[in-house]
Amino acid sequence: MSARAAVIRATPGPPHCTRPVLSHTNAYAEPVPNATGLTAIVTVGDEILSGHTQDTNSSLLARQAFAAGRPVTHIEVVPDTPAAIIAAIRRAIDDPEISRIAVCGGIGPTPDDRTFQAVADALGRPLELNPIAYGNIEALAQRMHAAGWIDKPEVSEANRRCAMVPVGSTVLNNRRGMAPPLAIEIGDDRWLFVLPGIPREFGTIVEEELIPTYFAGGTAPVVREVRYRSVPESEMSEPMLVLEAEFPDVTVGSYPQVERRELVIRLHGREADRVDAAVARLRALRSDG
Repeated sequence: MSARAAVIRATPGPPHCTRPVLSHTNAYAEPVPNATGLTAIVTVGDEILSGHTQDTNSSLLARQAFAAGRPVTHIEVVPDTPAAIIAAIRRAIDDPEISRIAVCGGIGPTPDDRTFQAVADALGRPLELNPIAYGNIEALAQRMHAAGWIDKPEVSEANRRCAMVPVGSTVLNNRRGMAPPLAIEIGDDRWLFVLPGIPREFGTIVEEELIPTYFAGGTAPVVREVRYRSVPESEMSEPMLVLEAEFPDVTVGSYPQVERRELVIRLHGREADRVDAAVARLRALRSDG
């Protein structure tokens, strides 16, 4: 467990759920001097909440955002319900420390894909038929028809729905799929992104579009690890409390590796000399690492 415990916030789930939806706040993302803004992830999907689909998208974006110097402060999973999506988006917008919001999933052609409308409602904007999004969908439909995958080259009404996006959206490239990813400026260098939930598409868009263009300018955190063999985690409580008091700008977490009988103490901060000083202090407090 981290020396700075993560906050877990419960929000109501869909009627068929027996437990609340949990959103997790990352202790790594505590505000630090000269931070360039935090990231929030809103993952949309009944299939995630039911356990039928594993959410690999959030972990991928969290790793990339952390390395870019815009760490994720929380990940919230909500059902395919407009009210739940709207509420999650507004919670993220209302936090002034969050400058990047990624809404993932629910932008396909079927009736249960409600994310575009929910984003528009959360921002107080109407939907419009975006010519760039429609043109991309039209070109893909023609290629799919030429390949014999669909019967007609025309854009179906269901696929046309995918081109109805909130006014003011910038359509990003999705070279692996049809659903248009969006970047929406919400003021003061704050951006909201709407991304497809299909992992193959999501990963490519994050790595080729989001990180280079919209997450640049941050400073990657400094991370150090100290490894202990056969040390019970509880014995590290006091040394970690000392570090927390003496190095408030360094986050310290303990991560047991049970299979290897190893305990990893991970230290993380903005300034290398401070993190290295904390490592030296930890070794002085517990020298068998």
